[in-house]
Amino acid sequence: MKTRTKVITGIAIGAVVVAGGAGIAVSLAPAQETTVLTEEVAVRDVDVTVAASGTVSPAVEFGLQFPGAAAATLASLSVEVGDTVEAGAVLAAIETASLESAVTGARASVAAARASIANAETSADQARQAISAADQAITAAQLAIENVVDEFPAASYPQPNEPLALLNAQKQKVTAEASLETARRQLEAYYPQKASAEASLRSALDQLDAAQADLSRATMTAPVASTVIAIASQVGEPIGTTSVGVNGTSGFMVLAALDTFVVEADFAESDVVGIADGQSVTLEFDALPDSRLEGTVTEIDAYGSVDATGGSITTYGVTISIPTAPAGLKAGMTVQASITTEEANGVISAPVTAISEREDGYVALVQADDGSVEEVPVEIGVRGGYYVEIVSGLSAGDRVVTGSDGELPPTSSGFGGPPEGVED
Repeated sequence: MKTRTKVITGIAIGAVVVAGGAGIAVSLAPAQETTVLTEEVAVRDVDVTVAASGTVSPAVEFGLQFPGAAAATLASLSVEVGDTVEAGAVLAAIETASLESAVTGARASVAAARASIANAETSADQARQAISAADQAITAAQLAIENVVDEFPAASYPQPNEPLALLNAQKQKVTAEASLETARRQLEAYYPQKASAEASLRSALDQLDAAQADLSRATMTAPVASTVIAIASQVGEPIGTTSVGVNGTSGFMVLAALDTFVVEADFAESDVVGIADGQSVTLEFDALPDSRLEGTVTEIDAYGSVDATGGSITTYGVTISIPTAPAGLKAGMTVQASITTEEANGVISAPVTAISEREDGYVALVQADDGSVEEVPVEIGVRGGYYVEIVSGLSAGDRVVTGSDGELPPTSSGFGGPPEGVED
């Protein structure tokens, strides 16, 4: 309960000395009174609630596009705007000649890459055989040289021809060593050739997969049950792109599930720190004043965005589910979302306007039964919009000063003012 009381804030004393010692006349100035507003400390529920305006959006809204849209022509169209379709329903198809040609070309690239790998393997086998033959030739030449040097010539080399036999054996060794070096280089070249051919094969296979996927997407189907809300082109026309919907979704065809909705709201950075997935949200719709629902936080943006109008206000998008859409709810409607981020139930509390912050903590002005006012240190907890939890320093029934028309009590707390409809 609030009450207004008057507190004497000062007495002006004037003294006049009468000449001749006749006496002293003392006059008292009228007492100055200050009217203060007080409220009783009581046990209450205290909560912190943050709010933001949002927009109703379809829970599912997506754009579909054909592959190679720039060169494709629409061959068939099975739906119109406003049609409701089931998951898997055929929506449209494009001409496939260019897509089939892309598949054929990709298959040719795969075959060429595999042939390159086979050629590299053949060259490697030939190099290995040449290395083996060169090793054998070197061994034979070395034996011939040793026979001549040790004066044990082979039967085909008579003793008088010993110098010629030695020279021939040495030449054979040099030739064999050169052949060995050539074969080794050919084998070394095989590894980068094979790696390059394998990389080409991987790229060709990826191109083939992409071309086949594009061909498979030449016929467009609905991924989920939904409603067609936009189509960019008609049969015989090049494939275009349209952008519609609450979120500006784009594609050749845009679909949305119009029986399930969510709310997209932007909360200030100072408020979003208290919001978490799963929190309950009170939703009030501007166009449906009699509909008040409880939603649930399902997603919070990881990155904020700065107000484009230049206000330097950073906000974070919060997605809120609507469990049961009220009759008449439509995408694009405005909604007010309120989230209680902190609460303390059944606690001693006082108005925020009664609490002042000092360098060493918080204080309250408590009025005694005789009308005097005393500054009392307090410890606070949850700070709501109007009431603040008092952890220590005050008791239920204490009267705290919340405002005045003079200078004795402070008139602001730094927490904000009373809620709408409450006088200070």
